[in-house]
Formats: sequence, structure tokens, C-alpha cells
Amino acid sequence: MLQLQEEAFETKYLGLPTPEGRMKHDQFQPLSAHFGKRMAYWSDKNLSQAAKEVQIKSVAQALPTYSMGVFKLPTTLCEDYMRLIRKYWWGASNGRSRVQWCSWEEMIMPKGIGGMGFRDLKLFNQALLARQAWRLIYYADSLCARLLKAKYYRQGKLTDTAFPSNATPTWKAIEYRLELLKKGAIWRVANGQSIRIWRDNWIPREYSLKPITRRRRRRSRVRWVSNFEEC
Repeated sequence: MLQLQEEAFETKYLGLPTPEGRMKHDQFQPLSAHFGKRMAYWSDKNLSQAAKEVQIKSVAQALPTYSMGVFKLPTTLCEDYMRLIRKYWWGASNGRSRVQWCSWEEMIMPKGIGGMGFRDLKLFNQALLARQAWRLIYYADSLCARLLKAKYYRQGKLTDTAFPSNATPTWKAIEYRLELLKKGAIWRVANGQSIRIWRDNWIPREYSLKPITRRRRRRSRVRWVSNFEEC
């Protein structure tokens, strides 16, 4: 009736790959290719290690940041990308990579404890996604949070949502980010009416954020922190 023609989705939209089905390594391949082109123009013969450090931190590690804030990048892609960074850092001689005198685990440590301060892209990806999950919880009245709540967790909370196995790539990224968020998120106790005693993190200490005492049946009526005032 409207005489519209059906067209296939573009492979990229707003600089991001179109989420169609499972997000595979090939859909993020332009990230590695873009970094490879940058490395082709970089010459490490006349550069000091300090200059290489600036290029890696300001350019190489910044290229995938935009995509990592939206999608969970495949593990193989992160490993390939970090391997290119290590190869550029240590350099090559006669077409062969030079000896790596320090492990990557030590290089991603902060400089204050002997590392170089490089990023582990897998952990950095999860940290960026955890920040997005925190925005959904903290800004619950935003348009994005209200849309996702209406579709995925109408009657519950985001932290208690069960994620289906056939979820969309964007929703799977939210699940991945929540794993990290749940480990450190803790309630700030006010009136205690929204804090569940046995399920929520609300006790500020190092080893456990929940009560460690055994739950008894006769205390089953005590569910919320605010109930302690009635006991």
C-alpha cells in the first residue's frame, strides 16, 4: 500500500555492528584491521619506549572503547588485539618478534606496583558494560531503562532478572555486566524498607556483604531490614 521496498540491514549503524543473531568475531574484525593499519604507519625504529606507551594508551587501547561500551567483545578478539599491542611494544627484528622480558599479567598492573598500566581488554570491556548496567539501576526513570524494564523485567528488579539463553546480543551484554556489578554493589541503608536481609548486599565489610548467620524458620517473617525495628 505504501509502495516501500524491503532492504537488508547495513552491516554498521552509528559506527557499531548491526546486532543480528550471535555477535561473532567476524563482525568486530574491522577493529583489528583498523589497528593494523595504524601500526603499518608507526615505525618503532626511532621511538622510545615512552613514545610507544603514549601511542598504545592514547590510540590503540582507545579504538575499541566505543564498541566495548555496548557489546561484549569475543574473547578471541580481545586476545588477538592484545597480542598486536604486545608485538608493537616489544618490537621486531628481521621479521621476527623480539624477546618479551615481562609477562602481560605484570604489564597490566598499575605503575605504582611495578606494572605499565596497560589495559586488559576483557576486564575493561566488562567494566564499561557494568557502568551501563549501573546507569539502568541508578537512572531508572530514563527512557532506555523504562523500555528495557517493560520488555524484560516488568515486575522485578534488574539484579534479580533471569536471562534466557536465546537473548539478544545487547541483553547478553547486560547480563555480562551485571556479574561484575553484583560483586561490589551494596545498599546504603536508610529506612531499610527496600533491602532484603538475606538476599541483598547491605553489610559493609570485606569478606561478606550479607548476613553469615544461619537463617531459622521462626525468623522467616523478618524479611526486610526495616523489620529489625519491630523486633
